[in-house]
Amino acid sequence: MQFTKNIVALAAIFSLAIAAPATTAVEQDLSLDLAQQDTPLDLEARAIAGTVSVNTYSGDSCNGDNENVVLTNGGYRCFAVSNKRSIGVSGSGCRVTTWSGNNCRGSSFVAGSGCFSVLYGSVSIQC
Repeated sequence: MQFTKNIVALAAIFSLAIAAPATTAVEQDLSLDLAQQDTPLDLEARAIAGTVSVNTYSGDSCNGDNENVVLTNGGYRCFAVSNKRSIGVSGSGCRVTTWSGNNCRGSSFVAGSGCFSVLYGSVSIQC
């Protein structure tokens, strides 16, 4: 009886040892590849691609009182507005969304590049 228990225990330990991943694979996954570092030109191109300028206007056709928000180098920003009826967007690499609520919630409209006549309470920018 004791002999059978020992054999079963050894078989269980052996099967676990076989199923465990090799340490060399783990070491390879954790190693850093220093040859793939970004050059200054790569960083500059990424920064340019994630830049947007948003103008909010009181008039229906991107006219009247306006405020400007610029987001560079990516990231996220949400800001509330009041008495705005149109929005002008320029730049690339970012998603500009207008929201019915003043906290970037509610009904939304995704604005591309150009001028859009839309009523909104807040704007979110995601690069």
